[in-house]
Amino acid sequence: MIQNGQLLRGHHPPHLFLDENWYIISAHTIGKKFLLHRREAKILVRETFKKLIMRFEIKLRAWVVLDNHYHLLLQPPSGKIILSRFIGQLHGSTSYQINQLEQRLGRQVWHNYWDTCTREDKDFWTRFNYIHYNPVKHGYVKSPADWEFSSYHYYLRTKGPEWLQDMFLSYPIIDFSDGRDSFDIDNNQNALE
Repeated sequence: MIQNGQLLRGHHPPHLFLDENWYIISAHTIGKKFLLHRREAKILVRETFKKLIMRFEIKLRAWVVLDNHYHLLLQPPSGKIILSRFIGQLHGSTSYQINQLEQRLGRQVWHNYWDTCTREDKDFWTRFNYIHYNPVKHGYVKSPADWEFSSYHYYLRTKGPEWLQDMFLSYPIIDFSDGRDSFDIDNNQNALE
């Protein structure tokens, strides 16, 4: 049921649906366990959400998959409330596949998911950068170019390092972090050069 623009499902947090809006979707594994630590598990998540993106006609602008969570920046098709179905199929399919891979049938893999609507261009681009720098934030790599499971490489290839550097400088993620985050801008810029 939709009430005051919110899709009410009886769970927390309630998921807000605003037509023709961009969302950052974040989900972590149950207990934030490193259930995606194997390369094969991250490939399963990536390939599954890419298939579902096509099936649900969703626009995807940025993504990253780490060892215990993922982020997606996406826009559902106009007039369709499909995010919960999309996430349900993503989590159901990847849970089954990851558990088969590790011979752990029936284990819960995913916790809930969180969605946040972007409010303006600055919001969109800050989250775009946040997604690409997430592996740096969590200490996996020193540069987003060193992380395989991200859309960063697509933009590096199609837009170039200057464009990525300009996006990072124009929409810094420092304002989006919680103060404990450490971003070595000089090191990250060098990776783009």
